[in-house]
Amino acid sequence: MKFFLLLFLMFSSPSLSDVRAVYQSQNRTKVLAMLKVLEAKSNLTTEEQCYKAVFLCMKADYLTWPNEKLAAFKKGYGDLNTLVNSNPQNAEYRYHRYMIEKHIPSWLIEQSHMKEDRAYVLANLKASHPMSAFIRKTIEK
Repeated sequence: MKFFLLLFLMFSSPSLSDVRAVYQSQNRTKVLAMLKVLEAKSNLTTEEQCYKAVFLCMKADYLTWPNEKLAAFKKGYGDLNTLVNSNPQNAEYRYHRYMIEKHIPSWLIEQSHMKEDRAYVLANLKASHPMSAFIRKTIEK
């Protein structure tokens, strides 16, 4: 099943809504398959870069060895921070950084952006955004 899912994702160029659906599913198999697809692409949009970074952070949770976990997390989190710093007005990117910081041990990050990111997302996320309902629901938990 995993093999067929990966083949499907690799040969059908997934849309941003497909990528967002995988994120919302929080399904390990789908997340890892989508990460492989995004890693195989040569040119990523900024949205795809964001999700690649987020999925890499999520992958860290699925790995066994601490050094692999740390390397995956640091790479994904570093890429996400770079993207947020380049696009500070993007509420979706800031939401992802907030959720990652919320669910990891505080000693893994140098500076917490949680308070500012949460406030920014709640104040600036447009109701028309495709993930608006999901973001508002999950940011309140």
